Amino acid sequence: MKNTLAILLFGLINIVSACQSTDSEPPVLDKQNFTFTGSSRCDTTKNAGVDVSVAYVLLKSDTEGDRKINDSLRRLAVNSIVGWLDNETVAEHPDVQTDLAKAATLFATDYEIVRKDMGNLSGCWEVKTTADTLHAGPKTLSVKYETFAYTGGAHPNSSVSFYNFNRETGKIITLADMVSDTTALLRVVEKAFRKQQDLQPQNNLEEKGYFLHDGRFFLPANIGMSTSGLIFYYNPYEIAAYAVGPIQVTVPYAQLSGILHENWL
Repeated sequence: MKNTLAILLFGLINIVSACQSTDSEPPVLDKQNFTFTGSSRCDTTKNAGVDVSVAYVLLKSDTEGDRKINDSLRRLAVNSIVGWLDNETVAEHPDVQTDLAKAATLFATDYEIVRKDMGNLSGCWEVKTTADTLHAGPKTLSVKYETFAYTGGAHPNSSVSFYNFNRETGKIITLADMVSDTTALLRVVEKAFRKQQDLQPQNNLEEKGYFLHDGRFFLPANIGMSTSGLIFYYNPYEIAAYAVGPIQVTVPYAQLSGILHENWL
């Protein structure tokens, strides 16, 4: 009887230890790569065609939450191409939003249609997306998608998007989920923004050429988690002219005590 109890107790300890180990370890990531290989692929000698590539990551673990996150990561990878398609093209092919190869093929089709209408196009069209993690932990995953695109015009376009996931539920973590006091957060971020841009507290941001909302400083659309703090990322045109480029401000977690909910610290 004593031996039986000892065996059961030992087994229970091993199960608890295994669970604790799994919960405390960062996730294992699986890198994914897609490159368009169709007949309309960019020919550098002719300076014509399209160049499409997408590199992104998935979680290797198979929990319910991580499966949901992987579904979202795949959709985001496809949408980085779909966003550059003609609206009519997307409407005619609704399944394109889940198929990387089809999205790239339709991008090439749009290129050929424009090329035919205009008689000729100078230069290849490009869409290149790279996704990587800002933070990968037992509770949360923060991913950065960076897309470079050129479809004619004076200059290419680039944008960065951050997505934060709750690994238990698989759902996206919103700012409201993370922050208990957005007013206090806004003050902290503005102070960090001014320091990063070498601006004094008395400097008027609009007079310095920055874009404000109704004359007020605002938080960017993209906020990500990192090991050192929250990242606040302003894409070109979001708060400043294209020539200024993107603006990234990182606020250490120590400065966010009492502002962030403790479960995300």
